[in-house]
Amino acid sequence: MSALIYILNRSFKNIVKGLIRKPAALIAYIIIAGLILTSSIMAGLNQDGPRVTMSLDVARSIFMGYTVFLFLIALTSSLSGTSFFRMADVNMLFTAPLKAGYILIYGFVKQIATNFMVMLYLALQYPNWKRMFGLIHGAGWILMISYMLLLLLTSLLGMVLYAYISRKPQRSSTVKKLIFGTVIIFVMPIVINTYKSGDLLNSAVMWLSKDYLKFIPLIGWFREMFMGAFTGVSAELILYTFLALITIFAALFYLYRLDTEFYEYVVSGTELRENMIKAMREGKSGTSTVHRRYRKVKAKFTLEGSLAIFQRQMLEKRKSGFWLISVRTIFLLAGAVLAAVSIPVDSLQLITGMLGISAYLMLIFTLAAVWEGDLSLHYIYLIPEAPVKKMLSSTLPEVIKIFIEGTLIFGIVGVILRISFWVALAAILAYSTLGAVFVYSDLVVRRLFGKIHGNILRIFFRIILLIIIISSAVTLAVLVFMSTNSQALALFMISVINTVLVILFMFIGVGLFKSPELT
Repeated sequence: MSALIYILNRSFKNIVKGLIRKPAALIAYIIIAGLILTSSIMAGLNQDGPRVTMSLDVARSIFMGYTVFLFLIALTSSLSGTSFFRMADVNMLFTAPLKAGYILIYGFVKQIATNFMVMLYLALQYPNWKRMFGLIHGAGWILMISYMLLLLLTSLLGMVLYAYISRKPQRSSTVKKLIFGTVIIFVMPIVINTYKSGDLLNSAVMWLSKDYLKFIPLIGWFREMFMGAFTGVSAELILYTFLALITIFAALFYLYRLDTEFYEYVVSGTELRENMIKAMREGKSGTSTVHRRYRKVKAKFTLEGSLAIFQRQMLEKRKSGFWLISVRTIFLLAGAVLAAVSIPVDSLQLITGMLGISAYLMLIFTLAAVWEGDLSLHYIYLIPEAPVKKMLSSTLPEVIKIFIEGTLIFGIVGVILRISFWVALAAILAYSTLGAVFVYSDLVVRRLFGKIHGNILRIFFRIILLIIIISSAVTLAVLVFMSTNSQALALFMISVINTVLVILFMFIGVGLFKSPELT
């Protein structure tokens, strides 16, 4: 065990030394830590009431839905294998004369460190949530600890489930049917109530907030643990936290007892994880694997120079989907259409709310960029073109995809809600330019902080960007709306501010395509 402790200690020291050699990343981490600390102190001193009065039933339904979603993702993905480890761990530790249980504990500690980064993200969001929804003092700790336990438990249960089906591969189909059958049974009351009342939102809140759902093992426990952010520390919160900890240690003990058999269950999951990481580094979706099916497309390369990069990316998008329409686009479109036909709210308010929610989802789900894969190919620096042309050729396909996505979402929703053409067009432009801001801001993050720290700091940089956009563009848009009473002009103002930010980020980030040393 001392050897594994040495590895963890040495890894931590290497991270610190790497930050010292990369002062820009170190400064960024210090600023983020300062923001978290300052905002937490300000949130604690703030005595104002909540800006939005959220019903406890709505909060319960949100926490229940999110918990079910995480368990569903963890259990279904575990059917292909799940792991705490990287291939470097497999190659070095699995062949070492160490007990498998010690190696499992080593992976468990690394997973806790990974979850700590998620806790930092929650810590950055907590002050805003506290001011907005009136969370109790100290709710941030409740949310962070509950979320960390949830991530640990879903990972461990995924490994236990994979260990179970690996002994008999035919079990995989049965387990998958049981999982999806259980989900269908669970959401059936929502479907029935929606059919009777025609109100999807209220039907979901009524069912997911039922008090007796808290007795469902794990899922109900975590809902009540998250609700501690509103209700405070209670006997129920302590009890469910204790039960979650017992379940975590039971799963860990079960895997520990597997001894050398544990290796067989981990290797497959580790290989899958490595494929996902490799895909994300190449700018593809993290769900891409070697087993993904591609459409046969007949095409010839007719463009030259940097435009060949553009043509290749467009060809790849045609092969992996229906041209530029991805699963994310279908998911957002389905959610927007469902909201448009089921939520009884004013049309203009609803489409504005959809724009805000879509922007927040884009912040989370567009972390993989195709241009990152292009930067790993040496020939991009040998193309005799200006760096700005190579940058545009590598990034425009993603911008075009976001524009088509916005056109589908707000165009179709605009028709359903019967809003004016100019409001729908302004919403499309606001969504598209915000997506472009995220695309080109990633260039700046990569140039300032490098590849490794850039991937870590990207989400924080985007949050800061959203704060800047909200404080500047949205404020100006509100002033325009108050003076002209035109929502279209207000949304156009957001597009103008976003365009200025895009030009600024393009100017800073173009150097990435000039020299490989800057990447």
